[in-house]
Amino acid sequence: MNSDLVTVIREGKPYNIHEIDLRKGDLVLVQTGDVIPADLKLIEARLLEVDEFDITGELTPVYKTVTDEDVFLYMGSRVVRGSAKGIVVALKDDTEYGRIIAPPTLVDKLCWTQIFHRDQLTVLLILIPALCISLLRSHNLLGTVFSFLLIGILMFFLQSDSLFQYLFFYYGSTQIKKHNILIRNFDIFGIMDHVDIICFDKTGVLTTRNIEVTKIFLGSPLIEIIIRDQDLNNSLPALIKIGCSLCTDVSFHEKITFANPVDHALISFAQKMGVDFKEIYKKYKQIYDMPFNSENRFMCCGYETDNQDKWYFLKGDPDIVLTKCRNYYSENGEINKIDFDLQSEIKAMTNTISQNGDTAIALAIAETESCIEQSEFTFLCLVQIENTLQKGAKEVVQKAIEKGMRPLLLTGDKQQAAIKIAHDCGIASKSSVALNGNVMERMALDEVGRQSEYCSIFSRLMPSQKGSIIRQLQFRGHRIAMIGDGPNDGIALRVADVGISFQANSSPIAMQYSSVLLSQLSDLAIFIDISNKVMRIAKRIKLLRALALLILLILVYLNIFLQIY
Repeated sequence: MNSDLVTVIREGKPYNIHEIDLRKGDLVLVQTGDVIPADLKLIEARLLEVDEFDITGELTPVYKTVTDEDVFLYMGSRVVRGSAKGIVVALKDDTEYGRIIAPPTLVDKLCWTQIFHRDQLTVLLILIPALCISLLRSHNLLGTVFSFLLIGILMFFLQSDSLFQYLFFYYGSTQIKKHNILIRNFDIFGIMDHVDIICFDKTGVLTTRNIEVTKIFLGSPLIEIIIRDQDLNNSLPALIKIGCSLCTDVSFHEKITFANPVDHALISFAQKMGVDFKEIYKKYKQIYDMPFNSENRFMCCGYETDNQDKWYFLKGDPDIVLTKCRNYYSENGEINKIDFDLQSEIKAMTNTISQNGDTAIALAIAETESCIEQSEFTFLCLVQIENTLQKGAKEVVQKAIEKGMRPLLLTGDKQQAAIKIAHDCGIASKSSVALNGNVMERMALDEVGRQSEYCSIFSRLMPSQKGSIIRQLQFRGHRIAMIGDGPNDGIALRVADVGISFQANSSPIAMQYSSVLLSQLSDLAIFIDISNKVMRIAKRIKLLRALALLILLILVYLNIFLQIY
C-alpha cells in the first residue's frame, strides 16, 4: 500500500513525495489536518496546536512554538490548528513512536503457525483405528505407514481454512492489482462477502474534487455575478479578491498547489481575477488564525498590511457566518445594517444553491479583533462553488444495490444538497427524507439505530456522528463498508468493517484507517465484483473439500472392510 504524501521544500521548490521517500534534513511543511510523518524540529510555527494523545497520552492539544523547550513534532501526532515548518531529525524505526503509523503493506506471506490448528488433528484421529487394523493385517508395514501418512497429510491440508483463505486472497489480490487497487487485510474478501450496507461520503467521493467558483452574490438586494460570463478584474470589489486569496487554510505560498478543494477553488478564482499571490503574501502578514474544522463549520484569519491596517476575514457555512455579521458591504463599498430581508434572501439563495447540488460559502470581514469576540463582522459576499457527480458514481451505487448492499449517504453538507446528490446517484431515488445531525443530537442512540434501518440520507453530520450511525447499525447485526476521503471521515472509516479510500487526493487520516485504496470511484464496482467472485469460488472449494474428506474416509474404511471380509 502506498505511504502518505508529504509536502517538502527541496532546492527552493515544493514537492509532494511519499512518506517513505523522506530524508533526514528535509524541510517539511505541515498544516491543519496533517499527520506528522517523522520527528521534526520546528523552525517556524504559526498558532500551532498538535494532538499528541496517541503519542504521549495528553488529552488536550499541545500549543507549540519555536521558543519552547520542546521544539519537536513527533511522528504520529496530528496538527489540529495552525501550520509549521520543520526539519526531519528522525525517520521510521529511529523515532520513538515510529511504528504507530508505519506504512501498511500488503499481506503476501503465510506463516506455518497460521496453517496449523489443533482442531485439524481431530479428524486425523478417525484414521487411527483404520491404521491399526491395516498394520495387523498388512504384509508390507512400511508401505502401509507411508500410505496412511500421505492420506493424513492430504486430510490435514484439506482442513486448513487459513491455507485456502490465503490462496483465495492471493488469487483475488492478483486480480485487483491489475486494476491498481491496493488492499491491506488478509481476510478482506471474506468480510466484504458479509457487507450488507455501504456508506458513502459526498464531497470527493460521490462528487468531484475539481470544483470552481461559478457565481458571486453581493449587495442588497443580492446581485448575481456570473464568473464565466464576464471579465471582473476591474468591477469586482478588491476586498472580495483579497478575502478569497487569504481566507484559506493555506499558510505558505509553497502549498497553494496542494490546497483542499474549496480553498483551491477560491484561490483559482482569485488568480483569474489578477491576484499575484507572491506579492499578496509579502504585503499581508498573518496575525491571527482559527483554522476551519467540521464541528464549527467556519474559519477566521487576520492579516496586517505594510501600513499597519488590520483585516480579519471569516469564511464558512452561510448560516453560521450570518449569525456573526451585523452589517454588509453594498456593491459600491458602503457599509449598511443587515436587515431581515437580506438575511432571508441570503438563506433562500443558499438553499437554492444547495438544492442544485452545489456548495455555498459566505465571506465576511472585520477591522478589529474585538469584532471576532463580539461577532460583529461585515458581510462581504456569497460564493457559489460548482460540485458535480464523479464519473461512474451512478454505476457504482447500482452495482452495490445489485449485490445486495444498501447504500447510505453520510455527509456534513446541507440537507438539500445531500438529497439532490442521493437522488442523482440512485441512493434514494424516491425518498426525500433525510436525518439531520442537529436532530440526532437530541435522539437516543438506539433511536438513531432504528431510524437508520429506514433512512438512507444523513446530512449535517459531525465526524463522530458518522461513526455513531455505523456503530448502531453494527449493533443491529449489519456489516458496514465506508468509503470516504477526508479527515472528517477518519472515525467512520476506523469503526466500519471495511474502510475504503483513494490512493490520491485522500487525507493521511483517511488512508491510514482504510483497508482498501482505490485509484478512482469506478474501481469500487470492480472490487465488489472480484470479491464476490473470490467468495463464490471459496464456497465451492469448501464444499469440494468436505466431499473430498468424506470420500477419503469412506475409501479408507471400505478398503479395511474388504481386507477383513
